Amino acid sequence: MPRALIDTTVLFAAAYQRDGSHDAALPVLQGIDNGTLPEAVILDYILAETLNGLTTHAGHDAAVDLLDRIEENARFHIESLTTDALATGKSHFRQHEPLSFVDACIVAYMQTEGLSYLYAFDDDFDAVEDVYRLDTATNPYDPN
Repeated sequence: MPRALIDTTVLFAAAYQRDGSHDAALPVLQGIDNGTLPEAVILDYILAETLNGLTTHAGHDAAVDLLDRIEENARFHIESLTTDALATGKSHFRQHEPLSFVDACIVAYMQTEGLSYLYAFDDDFDAVEDVYRLDTATNPYDPN
């Protein structure tokens, strides 16, 4: 099944109703869940960022609820960086000032795993070659 990565900006916004991007993010998670969008890869770094943000803004129960939903859904895959991908992420971070460390690791993971699509509201990814950022509930694998 085709996969795409999902960034903290989308995951957090979908889970936190008061986020300004909630209405754009929620259909992405719903599309992943119902199969109209590709399965989602969530890096462990992204999961940590998201759960920490939810704990701060919405409380522990909201963070645990999202974690449970992700773990119970076979269309969401929590992945970790390999040693090589982490080294590549560190290199990207040193070379590309606009990228946060986590964003640099996302790019490295995508490159090492041959993935091209990323659901994200962060336009810093637009400067990275071969990373195609999606900011709506669009299926990049559907020709229609």
